[in-house]
Amino acid sequence: MIALLSRASGYLIRLERWALVFLAAAVTGLILLNVVTRSVDYAIYWVDELAIYAMIWLVMIGASTKIRARKGIAVTLLQPMVGERIWHVFLLLVDIVVLAFALGLIGLAWIWYDPVTFAGFGFDPAAFAAQTFNFVYQEPTTTLGLPKYLIWLIMPITALSMSLHATANLCERVAGVPAPTFDLD
Repeated sequence: MIALLSRASGYLIRLERWALVFLAAAVTGLILLNVVTRSVDYAIYWVDELAIYAMIWLVMIGASTKIRARKGIAVTLLQPMVGERIWHVFLLLVDIVVLAFALGLIGLAWIWYDPVTFAGFGFDPAAFAAQTFNFVYQEPTTTLGLPKYLIWLIMPITALSMSLHATANLCERVAGVPAPTFDLD
């Protein structure tokens, strides 16, 4: 079971790394395009919005990879002051909190998107909004004209990926399996 989780997490992190490379290149290209078009007084306004959304996706996917690599912000001040056993308990608690956070994000995304109720209204955004006052499926982006729920899909996507990574981390820690190393920097 642990090997399967670790392998699935490893495949996912490779996919996330490719997405990060693509998104970083897209943000760079979009910002450069924006600089060039503004310098010749021909601003393309949707470029700003697309660059912002690409950065949001970049950050969310990057956060997921950092969870798997256990390279998030850490307070290591206590490590020399406590024994190895207590430190292991602290690290175990960190893995539990990270998993709880990721599962909480899944729950919030489920409530936000409310797919069961949306399906009950025949995937009709207007009927869904009229009955639930949830306008997630109706709001368009400002300049791109895309439905915002497509942009916001990064929340449930990364909540699922963070949950997989956090579960793998927790299972490895409980089993005493050394965590794999990742070169994410």
